[in-house]
Amino acid sequence: MSKEEYYVISQEVAAYEDLVEEEIKMMSFDELTPEEIIRRLVIIVDRIDYDLDGYVTHEELEDWIIYSRRRYIRDHMYYQWKIYKPDERKDKILWTEYTAMFYSDMDDYEKDKSYGGSLSKLQMLKKDRRRWTAADLDGDDALDKIEFTSFTFPEEAEHMEDAIVLETMEDIDKDGDGKISVTEYIGKWISFIALER
Repeated sequence: MSKEEYYVISQEVAAYEDLVEEEIKMMSFDELTPEEIIRRLVIIVDRIDYDLDGYVTHEELEDWIIYSRRRYIRDHMYYQWKIYKPDERKDKILWTEYTAMFYSDMDDYEKDKSYGGSLSKLQMLKKDRRRWTAADLDGDDALDKIEFTSFTFPEEAEHMEDAIVLETMEDIDKDGDGKISVTEYIGKWISFIALER
């Protein structure tokens, strides 16, 4: 049985397993008994073990992670597309439509206000515009579903690499001089480690 066939079959019986996964999301592992945690993990491991030998190899785990990521993106984009493109007769969303949904309420006060230490709305608009342009492969200032997926998940599209690098640089470059100092670099990792704790 090929990997693809295995995943198709596992999707056919996934209704119960998806229910279990939803239950896991709703109930923290702290609230589960050790037996219940093991039972639920066995269900997941059985889905990962596509050669059915009772072991999860490095390759199977890697394939499962990639598969799970792609499934998440597909499901996420299904709902996002419905939100951002309410007119079912069109197959693209225009930049003006997108900005009207997110930035139409931006007044002079909101433009420069930073939320919780993050970017201001004006900075977010500029970042979105640059990312939109990079995702817009045909240059018509409108994104189809594939381009919109690249816009939303730029790390999944090779042509978005420059945009990701620039966003990362800007995120780390706190003084805005176009360079990353040792202090800025270390500060980024210290913030990251603090968030994980």
